[in-house]
Amino acid sequence: MKLRIKTLLTVLLVIASVLLMTGCSNEATPYEVNDKEEYNVSVKYDANGGTFTTNTSVIVDSYNLSDLDVNGEGKAEIALLSPDASSRGNDAFTAINSGYFLAGWYSERTENSDGTFTYAGKWDFENGLLEVDPSGEYTSEEPVLTLYAAWVPLFEIEFCSADNGEVLDSMSYDPTTSKEILVPAWDEETGAIDMHQFPAREGYTFDKAYYDADKTQPVDTEAVKHPGAVNYENGTAENSVLKLYVEWIEGEWYHIYNAEQLVECASLSGCYDIRADLDFTDEIWPTAFMYGNFTGKVQGGGHKISNVEVTQTNNSKVNAGLFGYLTETAEITDLTFENVTFTLKAGTRVTGASFGLFAGSISKDAKISGVNILDSTLQVDSSCYFGASDYSIGLVCGMGDAAVVDTAEISLTACGDEPEKLTVTADGNEVTVEFAE
Repeated sequence: MKLRIKTLLTVLLVIASVLLMTGCSNEATPYEVNDKEEYNVSVKYDANGGTFTTNTSVIVDSYNLSDLDVNGEGKAEIALLSPDASSRGNDAFTAINSGYFLAGWYSERTENSDGTFTYAGKWDFENGLLEVDPSGEYTSEEPVLTLYAAWVPLFEIEFCSADNGEVLDSMSYDPTTSKEILVPAWDEETGAIDMHQFPAREGYTFDKAYYDADKTQPVDTEAVKHPGAVNYENGTAENSVLKLYVEWIEGEWYHIYNAEQLVECASLSGCYDIRADLDFTDEIWPTAFMYGNFTGKVQGGGHKISNVEVTQTNNSKVNAGLFGYLTETAEITDLTFENVTFTLKAGTRVTGASFGLFAGSISKDAKISGVNILDSTLQVDSSCYFGASDYSIGLVCGMGDAAVVDTAEISLTACGDEPEKLTVTADGNEVTVEFAE
């Protein structure tokens, strides 16, 4: 029966390398101990620029010739164990080298002019047998075979701009553990795009990727497989760098399929592609939209947002509506609002403020098109105080061009505990409130 090295002996030889490095010579070295016990046929594993998880660069396995079978040619046979073999149990040693992956263990190593190496004689740990002369004289300190770790630089994926080829980011890729990377995809549950291993770009959203700078070879699969390969004959790599050319669209976009997603993704700079009708019966309209300066985009796609109730009671805000202020970069297109109720109530700041069901104010440079408001109501609560004169209330907007939205189906009413004290009238977009003491 062929006997492989015992784990204890491997541990002793690891200790031996440590003792040798520290210069201890007063006691017998583990090599001498092994020789005395007739474990004098050794095989060395050279991490070759890397280290083992034992923090040593070399480990040595030793064997007792008397424990080995002899074949028909009179040779003793040794079935070698790889350093990380599971059969070693807790005494397995993994070779590591930052920035590289292990191609295998080789019996021949040749240094190239650039300082790199090529290899030959890749050892097959499953089927290979080391043959030694059983009558030879050996010492464990002089290995009969040295196997070198062949390190290959990690494969690279470079993410380049499809516009100018500039490398935006890169990632290392170990082909021995990962065969492919996932392409960014929209998550219908969150409405956001999952970039997977692709890099994100602030202020932009992934659109497409290509394999070539001319954008003639689109990435049309769910995952990208690195085309690089390892030449195991000589322990080197081919095509180790993959370039992907990425197209982006401006803005941080979301695909919105329900009201909850719009609430969770609400941002004043966000861009929203509405993919379904949104019912806000059980949701609260985002406060950020209601009061803030919206700089983003909403592409309605012909869909509808319905059953929204908004109540303005914050006396520190100067703009309020479904949107507070639609800035010069804001874009809202092809979207219908239905059954929206916007109420001005007690606490509402009046002095210097602008209110409207659609927006408090709309910049003249904002792009609003195809927006309709149906069966909706602007309410003025009798608890508000309108003694000041420098405020603006409009059916569509307090300030700005109301003509960008159809006002035909926005009604105006007084409400509250004493609605009879209010007279509210509309002349086109402009709303006038008269308060009786």
